[in-house]
Amino acid sequence: MKKILITCALLIISQSLFAAAKFKTGTLPLVDGVYNSTQAVITGRNPVFSWEYSSVTSSYTIVVSSDPATFLSDGEIWNFVGATTSVNTINFVTRNAYNSNGTAGTLSAGVVYYWRVTIYEDGTSAFADGQFTAAASVASLQREKFDLAVDWNNPFNPSKGQYTIFRYGSRDRDRRVKLRVYSLSGDLVQEWPEQTVLKDAWYSQSWDGKNILGETVARGMYFVNLVDVGDYQGITRRIAVIK
Repeated sequence: MKKILITCALLIISQSLFAAAKFKTGTLPLVDGVYNSTQAVITGRNPVFSWEYSSVTSSYTIVVSSDPATFLSDGEIWNFVGATTSVNTINFVTRNAYNSNGTAGTLSAGVVYYWRVTIYEDGTSAFADGQFTAAASVASLQREKFDLAVDWNNPFNPSKGQYTIFRYGSRDRDRRVKLRVYSLSGDLVQEWPEQTVLKDAWYSQSWDGKNILGETVARGMYFVNLVDVGDYQGITRRIAVIK
């Protein structure tokens, strides 16, 4: 029995010594679910940063700056130190809202910001960089579980190069969702890949008024539908196309 305990202890020590902070291969640091997002909504909320790692990490830092490359102190607007916990991390994905500690500078719509996340474990570290553009929004996502809204250009005229933007998100938990556009008769017009949305992040999807064949749709009323593919709950909003 003693021999077995000693062997197990040595194994644990060995694993600890060789543990290293690593991001999951092929993943990128995201803002509201998008790498280098151009639609990080800041109206009445703060964007959510997230990243995925392949090893246990004990802590992390997030630096947000208006400086595109150097993250110098004169461009820095937020420097946050956090710990990886079961609350902010699910399935090796950690998420942290901007200004979660109340010390960050104010974000301005239309401005590009640059950010870096550094993860730490057992004296090792790894970092990843990204950027995001802050965006204003007239949409409001208020439902208790998850919600969908048409932000602007409703109605819109795709024949003149106009497009509309849908905003959606989950307030209670991470969800697997699917976004589609239907005609009044119930025919599928357009759809986007199924995806996992993180709790409290806002997702944006533009629609140029074209169907799945790339053809501009006829004028009229359409329905945009967001469905949770796990429990089949859905939300539908109207969108008008004019010519």
